[in-house]
Amino acid sequence: MSDSNDKPLGRYIRVLETVAAARTGLTLTDIARELDLQPGTAHRLIRGLADLDLLRSAPGTKSYVIGPRLQTLLHATMDRAGYAGLAKSVLDGLVAEFGETAHLARLSGDFAESVLMEQPVGSDRAFVQPGRQLPLHAAASGKAILAFQDEAFVARYLSHPRTRFTDKTKVEDADIRNELAQIREDGVAVCDNELDAGVLSYGHPIRVNGGYVLYSVGITGLADRFRPMERSRIKQKLAEAAADLGKRLGFTA
Repeated sequence: MSDSNDKPLGRYIRVLETVAAARTGLTLTDIARELDLQPGTAHRLIRGLADLDLLRSAPGTKSYVIGPRLQTLLHATMDRAGYAGLAKSVLDGLVAEFGETAHLARLSGDFAESVLMEQPVGSDRAFVQPGRQLPLHAAASGKAILAFQDEAFVARYLSHPRTRFTDKTKVEDADIRNELAQIREDGVAVCDNELDAGVLSYGHPIRVNGGYVLYSVGITGLADRFRPMERSRIKQKLAEAAADLGKRLGFTA
């Protein structure tokens, strides 16, 4: 009797399921053995999935992990309650550390969407609330994500006009690319009066499943109050939070 798993689409799905279940990815040989496929057949299936960004090679290895397109599909189904269960305690830790607003952002089309936010409680001070949609070229959380997308994505994003929110907003291609290169080197993005006057924000990329960056974690506050804090401390705490969130948000279990 014919099995739907032996049909062409069924074989592709079986490859995706097998790779997604492996924490560190699988080599072509591993995939062929797991699915009882000839190496040539496994290679053809993998190549087809990679061409659609559903699989990709893990950097520095011969293994394959799920690709950015599939990552986006998997994470797009999560609602605020799901994020709260995974990320609230990490954001609360940042709030306790700095006394400012912390939030989790996710790539959504051509902007970063703030999917979870935590603020200090029991205080009469005013706190900044990041917008729901954060521009990739101006918000720290958006820059932290944009800096780690592939060249095709960056080029497409830069092919469209960018809004200048304040006189500090970078809108020229060269200026944005230079800043993205700096973020990749430094590991943290900064928005200093570029989105909202008087507001200072930091964002750090979150790597999930083989290093793909779909999320960032950010901390933001009024610039006069936030600026005196030591940048190295902010960077360290954001890096720790990003590493923790990367494990929690992974879909490899």
